[in-house]
Amino acid sequence: MNTRHAQLVLAVAREGSFTAAAKSLFIAQPTLSQQIRQIEQQLGAPIFERGTTPVSLTPAGQIYVQAARRFLQIETQMNESIAALSGHTAGLLRLGLPQQRADELLPQVLAEFQSVYPEVCVQAVSLPNDELERKLLGSELDMALVSGEAENEKLEYQLIASDEVVLLAGRKTRLAQRIPSGSTISLNACEGEKFILPTESLPFTRSYDELLARAGLSPFVVLRTDDSQCAKRVCAACSLVMLCPFITLLSDTPAMQQLSHYRLSDSLYTSLYMARPKDMPLTPYAQTLYTMMSNRFRAMTAYRL
Repeated sequence: MNTRHAQLVLAVAREGSFTAAAKSLFIAQPTLSQQIRQIEQQLGAPIFERGTTPVSLTPAGQIYVQAARRFLQIETQMNESIAALSGHTAGLLRLGLPQQRADELLPQVLAEFQSVYPEVCVQAVSLPNDELERKLLGSELDMALVSGEAENEKLEYQLIASDEVVLLAGRKTRLAQRIPSGSTISLNACEGEKFILPTESLPFTRSYDELLARAGLSPFVVLRTDDSQCAKRVCAACSLVMLCPFITLLSDTPAMQQLSHYRLSDSLYTSLYMARPKDMPLTPYAQTLYTMMSNRFRAMTAYRL
C-alpha cells in the first residue's frame, strides 16, 4: 500500500461509484478502474463488488479500507511530527463555515490560532450546509462547521454545542414596548408582528417554521435572508422581529443597541458540529483550530439572558 493507492480506494468507497470517484479525483474513469484492478491484483483479492449500486466493499475490501484510513492518519502524523522538529509548521487549512456563524466564530479564534501556528494559512468559505458537506466529500475542504442534523453517513461529526434559539425585536415594535427586554415570552406574544426569517438554504429554517406553526402564527415575512448581520440591521430599522441562535446576540454591532431580546418558553436549540470525511484524519493544526473554536463557542454561549 502507498499513499496514492489508499486515496484511490477510499475515494471509490466514499463516492459509491467509479465515475463519481474519478470526478472527485480529477482523473478519467477508465484510468481509475485500471489502477484499482492493479491494486486488487497486488492484494490477491477483489476490493469492490462491482455488481451492486452503489459499489460495495468485499470482506477483503473492508479490511483494506480500514488499513488505508490508518495508513493515511499515520502518514499525516509523521509528516507533522517531522515538521515540528524544525519548530515550524506551515500549511493550508481549508475551513468551511455555516452561513450566519462565520461572523460570530472566526474573528474570535483566528488571532489565538495564529499565535500557535503563525505559518498556517486558513482558507475559509461560508456556504449552506449541503454545499459544505459536498465540498468535504469532494476533498475541497479539510473540515467544516455545520448546523442542524448529523445526517451524512460518509462524514464524521463531533458535536461542538447546542445553541438556544431566541427572539429579537425592534425597539418600536408593540412587543418591545409592552414587554421588557430579557424577559421569557411565549411566541404568541408576537401576534401581529412582522418577521424576518432565514432562507430555505439554512438548516434551521424548517425548525423555525414549525415553531411558528405550533404557536398558531402565520406572520407576514418582510425579508428572508442568509445574512444575520443584515437581518439584525433591518430588524432594528424597520421595527420587525426575528428568530436567531443565541450566539447572534453577541456580535458587536450597533444594531444590537436598537433591539430587544427574549428567551422563548417553548425552547428550541440548534446543534453545531465539526464535520470531516471519515477517511481523512485531521492534521494537528486542524485539530487545534477545532478545539479553539469549540472552547470559544461554549464560552460565548455559557451566558444566558
